[in-house]
Amino acid sequence: MLKNQIEKKALEVLNSLETLEAPIPIKSIIKSFGIKLSPYDLGEDVSGVLVIDNDNCKIGYNSTESYSRQRFTLAHELGHYILHKNKQQEVFVDNITYMFRKTSSKNKDYKIEMEANQFAAAILMPKSLIEKELEKLDDGFVNDHNLISELSKKFKVSQIAMTYRLNNLGYFYDF
Repeated sequence: MLKNQIEKKALEVLNSLETLEAPIPIKSIIKSFGIKLSPYDLGEDVSGVLVIDNDNCKIGYNSTESYSRQRFTLAHELGHYILHKNKQQEVFVDNITYMFRKTSSKNKDYKIEMEANQFAAAILMPKSLIEKELEKLDDGFVNDHNLISELSKKFKVSQIAMTYRLNNLGYFYDF
């Protein structure tokens, strides 16, 4: 799936629920789809799990991780639900170390994970809201670190997630 299609799907979800204000209430959005949420201690390697059993869906997320990480995991699992639920796979387990392995970008699992990450970024940090926040900034000098710090607080995401999002939206060129 193309990035712009993923962005469009995330925006459709937000618009349909009339939820376009930072921070995005990701748990409420998930619950609006009838998906149950369960915090678990999933260990050090697993951030989240989506289980689809016909019309019964459940997201388990690692309660030992930081709040911003939990929000991204929830959005990521929602991404699997929105983007991939019609596929044959019924269980999505998101292993943290998987994303840091050397793997081919042609690998099916890698592409599915990247799509879910793109969806998570798009729903938690919608482009229009980022632009709105950037317009609020003073015309004075704002360094990249302060910008990322302030935006990550506003959107309740990690600084790393905000850095990637701003880079992918074209705000940074030497990343």
